[in-house]
Amino acid sequence: MRISKKTPALNIYQQAYRLYQIRILSILTLIPLYMFTNNWGHFKVNIWPLISVILIEVFINRPYKALYADSISAFRSITSSAFIDFAAIITTLHLLGDVDLFVYGVCYFISLVYCALHFQPTMTIWLAALASAIYTALLALGQLHIIPQTITVDPGMTHVQTCWLVLRHTAFFFLLAILVRFMAKAMLQKEEKLEDLIWELKATNEKVKYAYHLQTDYFARMSHEIRAPLNSILGFSQLLLESPAPLNEKQRDFIARIERSGRHLRDMINDVLDLSKIETKKMQLSVREANLVRILETVYDFFYEEASLKHILLVFSEKPAQPLLITCDELKVRQILYNLLSNALKFTPKNGSIAISLRKEPDGSALIGVEDSGPGIPKQFHKVIFEPYEQAGRVMAKNIKGTGLGLSITKQFVQMHGGKIWVESEPGQGCKFFVTLPVSPRPPAEESPLGNTNG
Repeated sequence: MRISKKTPALNIYQQAYRLYQIRILSILTLIPLYMFTNNWGHFKVNIWPLISVILIEVFINRPYKALYADSISAFRSITSSAFIDFAAIITTLHLLGDVDLFVYGVCYFISLVYCALHFQPTMTIWLAALASAIYTALLALGQLHIIPQTITVDPGMTHVQTCWLVLRHTAFFFLLAILVRFMAKAMLQKEEKLEDLIWELKATNEKVKYAYHLQTDYFARMSHEIRAPLNSILGFSQLLLESPAPLNEKQRDFIARIERSGRHLRDMINDVLDLSKIETKKMQLSVREANLVRILETVYDFFYEEASLKHILLVFSEKPAQPLLITCDELKVRQILYNLLSNALKFTPKNGSIAISLRKEPDGSALIGVEDSGPGIPKQFHKVIFEPYEQAGRVMAKNIKGTGLGLSITKQFVQMHGGKIWVESEPGQGCKFFVTLPVSPRPPAEESPLGNTNG
């Protein structure tokens, strides 16, 4: 983050405190190393400069809250901290008697990179001026024998040559500052572009979510309005079919087609309404204890006649001998089973078979299986089929139609109970859908309405 006078004071203080923690960790790491190398190498050095710089870094250069009251004072405090840090390190190295151009340059480069990445570009020039001033002062005071000579130069050099040497090193400091400044500027421009792209992506994502909820709400409103005239069509069609008035075969066939199409349209509208209620969090569970064996037997009886008419063998292959009691929303569980069996009947060819199984798991939950002998689903579509409006992966005949919402709604109902649903299938080997329902509903994991994942 680049810090300026407009940056909030709290952000500057947090950044300064993080840097303070890094400095303390560095000191705690370097002190033992320095002590051990002195003992092993039998160096005779004055340890008080090191102690003094530690005291400066820990107490004087600490980011005190009072100094970060507003943005301007906070900016001045953190920039002063960077300069104090550099000056304290160089002074310590000088007092320890170990300031050569390489060590000095390394310390300067580290401080320079920090300033280039965190402050305005002009700060690198100010740091270059500070480094040049300290370097020149140390060299001049050493030449005048005011302080110990810790910056070594050739004893045979004249004062003019020494001045040109200092000028060359000063030019090196400023050139290095300019180079680091341009490199940091390029890095920060890329970072700013990346941040802009991230903000644009977030904004686009919010717009997509908003549009999705508008679409869902629109579908719900339109579906509700369509149901009134549709119920009239279905009602009068059924009255005509059941009335004692004579109808020839052609008329009866036409009315039966109207009634079947109306029921199909009603089922589609119900799917859209269910999905919109789920997505808008308006659908709630009405739970009570229910016998899952009895529920499956009822659903089995409901589809048995339809399966017989299509010459499909529908069997209840496995079920517990005792009642399997779970706490659930019975209507939602029935709809889960209706959707799974409707799909199985839809895609199972003539003379095929469908097997229903129910097993109690060791933890008390129920495992429901629906296996058909249909065309199967390739593995890459095992997750896609549980997304709204998707019918991928099925080898469908032209007369097989649907909204692609059945499995999506089924999955949502299963997850509302805290269960899981998945499919095991290979092309040409049929499908095995499995549903687990816990003994009592558990809150499902939070999930984006646009990013459904398979159980």
